[in-house]
Amino acid sequence: MAENQIATQSLNALTSLPGFESLRALLERGVEEKIFPGGSLVYGCPQAGEFQTLNVGQEGVTRHRVPVGPETAYDLASLTKVASTATLAMLAVDKGLLALDAKIAELGLNPPEDLAALAVLDLLTHSSGLPAWRPYYANQLFAGKERLAAAILSERPLFPVGRQTLYSDLGLILMGLILEKAFNRHLLELFSDLVAKPLNLARMGFDGRALSPAPTEDGPRMGGPLDYPGVQVLGPVPTGRAHDDNAAFMGGAAGHAGLFGTALDLWRIIMAWSSSLNGRGAHKGRAGPNGAEPFISQKTIRDFITPRPTVSDQGRAVGFDLGVGPIAGAVGHLGYTGGSLWWDPERDKAIVFLCNRVHPTARNQKMPEFRTSLYKALG
Repeated sequence: MAENQIATQSLNALTSLPGFESLRALLERGVEEKIFPGGSLVYGCPQAGEFQTLNVGQEGVTRHRVPVGPETAYDLASLTKVASTATLAMLAVDKGLLALDAKIAELGLNPPEDLAALAVLDLLTHSSGLPAWRPYYANQLFAGKERLAAAILSERPLFPVGRQTLYSDLGLILMGLILEKAFNRHLLELFSDLVAKPLNLARMGFDGRALSPAPTEDGPRMGGPLDYPGVQVLGPVPTGRAHDDNAAFMGGAAGHAGLFGTALDLWRIIMAWSSSLNGRGAHKGRAGPNGAEPFISQKTIRDFITPRPTVSDQGRAVGFDLGVGPIAGAVGHLGYTGGSLWWDPERDKAIVFLCNRVHPTARNQKMPEFRTSLYKALG
């Protein structure tokens, strides 16, 4: 495989796949029913290099009233967890800077006794026992990475480490800090230099203002989960600032949220994962004996996409969620702002759908049903 083939395929090798018009009708219905102002879909077979793109609607209704196109960037919210954090963790493992069984106490953090057993694997599989979310942004005493890490580690675990799965932004915030310590570099620079530049991701990064993305929520809005007791009512999110207030509080670059990007750039990342899993090179600037070297080693990506059951449930993959229902067998993630990314390596199928369902308000609760319809339509 020639160097930079991912970028070439993503820009030029658009293949017509079945069901195009019915998918367009489904997306347009989502716009008409005000589930989202507009959206960008990429779907197909990453290993075979076959995919199609669909863009519908407008970027916004109260601002950015322009048509959605392939260059439209969105706030990726929790897709940051797979596109940035999991990908950087795999690269760190390959470079010998990180081990999944390494205790966080060995990695520059200072956990209390009841979290002494906490390892990298527990953070990436959401089996740490840490709570799901806290409004750290509301207290300036938590400003600064060391103080925020101390605040997270002062939380009492809800169950023993590794006992069960509980989705936790807190664990992924810690994971982002661990990656910065492992590489001794800021997360924004790590993603730019180790992921975006090698994969030619021209419209993806933590600097949202530079990308002029589709808008997120207008005010008044809730500064956290709608059902969280005592959550603050806040004003509009400025265009390009992370919708997640804890990520914005951390300067915009965090392990759990803060990344912005296009659907095509996320597709390039899936292609890099897929090529790596199949032992094929797809990494600009790292030529090997058979062309370009794999972006990530086969062993590492296999380790990360393998489910890790706990004693109580089916668990998750390492850094990835597990698909259910019409996307069973896939690994990926959802984003609070409306995005979806799912990759099924066995069937060589993948989907990226980005939108801003939180615009103009996050009170829109129609997205789960729409996602299910989209996944069923994609087969």
